[in-house]
Amino acid sequence: MYKGQEPFSVFCKQQFSLDRRMGSTDRKWVRHYCYCFFRMGNALRALPIEERMVTGLFLCGKKEDPLLALLRPAWNQRITSSLTEKLAFLSEALPGLVQAIFPYEDLLSKPLAGTNWPLSLLEQPLLFIRLRPGKEQQVIEALQAQSILFEQVGERSLALPATTSLSSWPGLNRDFVIQDLSSQRIGSMLSALPASATKKIWDCCAASGGKSILTIDTLGAVSLTVSDKRKTILQQLHRRFVQAEITDYSAIEIDLTQPVPSSFSDTFSLIWADVPCSGSGTWSRTPEQLYFFQDASLNGFTKLQRDILQTALSRLQPGGYLLYSTCSVFAQENEEQVAWLEKESGLRCIQQQLFDGSAQQADTLFAALLQRSR
Repeated sequence: MYKGQEPFSVFCKQQFSLDRRMGSTDRKWVRHYCYCFFRMGNALRALPIEERMVTGLFLCGKKEDPLLALLRPAWNQRITSSLTEKLAFLSEALPGLVQAIFPYEDLLSKPLAGTNWPLSLLEQPLLFIRLRPGKEQQVIEALQAQSILFEQVGERSLALPATTSLSSWPGLNRDFVIQDLSSQRIGSMLSALPASATKKIWDCCAASGGKSILTIDTLGAVSLTVSDKRKTILQQLHRRFVQAEITDYSAIEIDLTQPVPSSFSDTFSLIWADVPCSGSGTWSRTPEQLYFFQDASLNGFTKLQRDILQTALSRLQPGGYLLYSTCSVFAQENEEQVAWLEKESGLRCIQQQLFDGSAQQADTLFAALLQRSR
């Protein structure tokens, strides 16, 4: 039984491998129906699973569906209506449905308060890629040659259907990177930095290295250190850097909830801390996390973030910069953490921004640039 302890995509793959009788089309439908169920979040918990799944299928569907035609033929006839029209259609029988799906509006970052952002949870995001410098035309021509649909949404940003598979493309990471649009836009904060801030950079929660590749593509050749507490993740980063033709960097396995080891004595002019968080800004991409979320867990994330920040800041040079980022929509992980940094660490916030990607079917992220006094 799935309990949300791993990505649902991983769980599905494991379950499908146990029974090979199900064909690819059947597997596709099963995944779709399950994700529609998860997109209902906290709503209709008193109803049977079938009722919640069918409601999600109606709200999230774009075209007529055989299961919906069987169980709710009147709904199936309205499947091409807009989401607003569908919610209005259900409003008498299911009042307050959006508020029930996402009952955390009072916790949202201020720019999202009173907006339609919760509706984005009912829509699958697009796939976004960032074209690396000098590779723009080459990638566009390759996509066109393969008749792959895309829309150019920025100078180096392309949006593609969510089902597009690019994982086996030979130019992956060398010519383009798969990176959400809002993640790409955080690069604007890097562009605004003075040259003195970019001499020595530490990506302290590096994960698979997407931010580091963005940093190099934005700033050019830099002295780069990457770290993560997971050895396997650093191995993935190394393989990705090989593809990206990045060789000049240092990597260290380090748990930033613990004191920095004495062997790691470097200091940095810029630290990018993309900290672990609720992931709420990506729930339209991973709706199972919405379904299993408990708001009490925010306190745990807040403490973890502060532990990481306190340790990382011990390596920030006087006058240096901290780029703090999350993929969260909650003020407790965003603006409130910036206020804490200013109060407790003596940093000054230069810029903070919520990158709301809902209008572009992208993730929603938060970033703040702070500076330590000299």
